[in-house]
This record gives sequence, structure tokens and C-alpha cells, in this order.
Amino acid sequence: MDSSCSHSCHAAIGSKKRIAVLRLSALGDCINAFGFIGGLKRAHPRYKISWIIDERFVPLFHDHAKDPLVPLYPVNFKGEGLRALLKLRKKLKHKQFDCLLNMQTSLKASLTSSCIQAKIKYGYDKERAREGHSLFIDKAVPSPDNPHVLAGFLAFAKAAGLGDIEPYWDFALQDNERDYAKSYFEHDKIFLIAPSSAKSQKNWTLEGYVALGRYALEQGFTVGLLGGIGRNESALCATIAKELDGKCVNLCGRTTLRELLAVVSIGSLLLAPDSGTMHLASALHTPVIGLFAVHDEKRVGPWNYPDLCVSVYQELARKELHGHNIPWRYRVHDEHAMEHISIEAVKAKFDYAVATYLK
Repeated sequence: MDSSCSHSCHAAIGSKKRIAVLRLSALGDCINAFGFIGGLKRAHPRYKISWIIDERFVPLFHDHAKDPLVPLYPVNFKGEGLRALLKLRKKLKHKQFDCLLNMQTSLKASLTSSCIQAKIKYGYDKERAREGHSLFIDKAVPSPDNPHVLAGFLAFAKAAGLGDIEPYWDFALQDNERDYAKSYFEHDKIFLIAPSSAKSQKNWTLEGYVALGRYALEQGFTVGLLGGIGRNESALCATIAKELDGKCVNLCGRTTLRELLAVVSIGSLLLAPDSGTMHLASALHTPVIGLFAVHDEKRVGPWNYPDLCVSVYQELARKELHGHNIPWRYRVHDEHAMEHISIEAVKAKFDYAVATYLK
């Protein structure tokens, strides 16, 4: 697209009223995008903000009555393939946005952006763009000094003349939803373990999870296990529960996304690798110990609890790159990277979290 239009489009920023946010996936990134949208809504309550999102994650962003928390335009790539784009184009045929914030660099997202009519389309600069992303935008957003993905989202608001935005998450949880979640547990001193990430390489060790479960039980916590219906995570949670002699509540595969939200909200402390549940805890202000070896915790860690990360990423990445600078998106390739995180280091972080956030 012709970048020469960006000046004239930018001049109309003051009257901007309709904003489209494009972030399709993954779940953790969508949770951060929801925080960005929440902050945008608080700063500009009169603006109409719509979100184009992968249909798989839509249920999390509905309230207890199944009404959307923000206007949503789901795209069902998994079920419909490229036909999903035709459906989206038809749905948005008569909608003109003042601004599109294209906060995803995949080719799939770029093709989705072509279905959206907007006076100006913002996207990432060369530092973060890939897969031809720059061909589908009018104006590149300068990468912030903070490497975090959410900081990159916030930079969109600043570039679009929408000011400095503070992330804000409101899932509209009801008291009865929290009460139902509490009914699973004996008391309200709750340590939650969500052991699985979408990629098994990012999971910590069975021995580690069991050790931390026992450690929490010794200190008077009731322990809960969280996860989805996937075979691997179900098996992992079942094995952890068995190793803990059944002295825990195994909720793996037993909750909807909305119920998972409620359970995480009542937790005292949560332990998780890089995963959607980790970001969910951060969004709900439930202290979360994030475990990192494959990706940079400074880029994808829990936004509200960077001090609770246990990471060996930097040393492993430097070793693989032979001391050279680590690119922003670099992924450690060692399939056993998470085994470098010691049980002692996580116990120490557990003690720190208890002393800092639970006293």
C-alpha cells in the first residue's frame, strides 16, 4: 500500500471513532490484546472498537450470559479455511473503519486485513514484521524499547495518536462464578498448577511439578491442577495427581474456558510454563510463576508479574548463538531446554511470591 496516504490519514486522527483491532491468535496473545482493548476503551469510551479474532478463542471473551465483552468478528480458519475470509469480507462489506491496528504479522493475518476497509492501516516496523506484513499496511509502528509483545501493542495506540494506554482486563466475572470455583477447594489458600503449554517443548518436568505440589501442600496450600481436554495434558495432570497421592483437585479437562477463568481468579498463586493460562493469571492479577527456556520471558512473560519468572532462556540462547546478539523473536531449539530449570530455583521463587504477594 502507498505510504504517502499516511499523512492525510493521520491528520484525521482527532476525529477517529471506529477502530478495528486485528489479533487472531494465539490464546496468550489474545489475552494481552484484550487488555490493550480494555485500556483503549477506558481512555476513549466513545470510540467503537471491534476485534477480529480466531473463532477458537472467542468463548473466553464472552460474559456469563454469553454476550461478547467487546464487538467480535470471529474468523474460523480451522473449520472453513480460506472461505472464512470470504465470509468476513461479506460481513464487513458495509463497514468503514477510521483505523485498523493489525497486531499480527502472519500471512494469514495479512490476508484477513485485506478484508477490512479502513482509512489507515497500522502494522509492525521492520524489526518485528515478517511474512510480507509490510505490504499490507500504510504506516509502520516503531518498536518500543520494551521487548514485550504487549508493549508492542501499546505502541500502536501511541502511533495512531490515541495516547499512552494502560492495559486493563475486565472479564465481567460474577460472584456466583467465583463461588462455584471456590466450591472445588477445601479452603481459599490455593496453589494452582497449569503444567501444559500448547507445545510440549515448553513444559517443565514431571518431577518439578510434583515437587512444587508437595512443597505447597507442606505449607498448607490446597493444590489444583488445570488443563484442557488434550490427551497429553490430561495424562500429565493425571500422573501429577497420582504422584501427589490424590491430595489435589484435578480439574484438567473439567472446565470450560469461562470456568477456567473463574478458577484462576480465586487462586492464591499459579505455576505455569509459557501458556495461555499463565497470561490469564497475570490478567486476573493472580500471582503467577512463569517458567521459561524456549522463549524470552522479557518478550512473552506475564505482564503484571515479571519478577516471578524463572528463566534459563538467556544462557541457552547465547550458547546456541555462540555469544552473538539474540534476535527479538529467537526460539531456543534444544528439545530439553526446560530441564535446565532447577526445582530449587522454582521453590525459591515460590517463597518469594508468597512473601511478596500473599502476606
